[in-house]
Amino acid sequence: MQNNGWNLSEDILKERVTDIMNQADRMVHIIQHVRLFAREAGKPNRLPLQVNDVVLSALDMLSAQFRSHGIDLQTELTENLPDVSGNSFSLEEVILNLLNNARDAIEDHHPESGHIRIRTGMAGTHVLIDMADNGGGIPTEILDRIFDPFFTTKDPDKGTGLGFSVSRSIVEEFGGQIEVNSQTKQGTTIRITLPALQNTPPEITS
Repeated sequence: MQNNGWNLSEDILKERVTDIMNQADRMVHIIQHVRLFAREAGKPNRLPLQVNDVVLSALDMLSAQFRSHGIDLQTELTENLPDVSGNSFSLEEVILNLLNNARDAIEDHHPESGHIRIRTGMAGTHVLIDMADNGGGIPTEILDRIFDPFFTTKDPDKGTGLGFSVSRSIVEEFGGQIEVNSQTKQGTTIRITLPALQNTPPEITS
């Protein structure tokens, strides 16, 4: 079959049309999610939620963009985690903030071989989210300031300095904590811990 100067078999044409339709459906899903996210994030309502579902939703929003930037996203999500209490869209905002920070750090240090690993699991009676990247890391002299509102080392068009501050406020509102460990030129690891609504699986200790 000939179409716009290309010689395409009927099977290939069907395959490409199917791909286009699938991508269009995905775009509709993302647009609907963004509209819901914009409306619900930041609301004070707290309900039981599954951390893995929130992580996967955030990754669904950014995975295509990260692939286009050559960043490998790795996940190790522990199954059957207990619920935590919070606003799922606000927690998703935290994960999106941290993912975007990791992307910027990688692009400044490893633009062609970046990777981000996200793990979930248990730490005692808390559900945890670990996010590690191989970006340029955070200099020791400013590590204590990263949660200060409006503090940033980025260019004005890349950030407002509110990502870490807002993320900590959200996590603490849910009764949790956020910790950052970083070494210059070696990357950054961020751990979020949130109180579990019930006890379950074995904890991650390393």
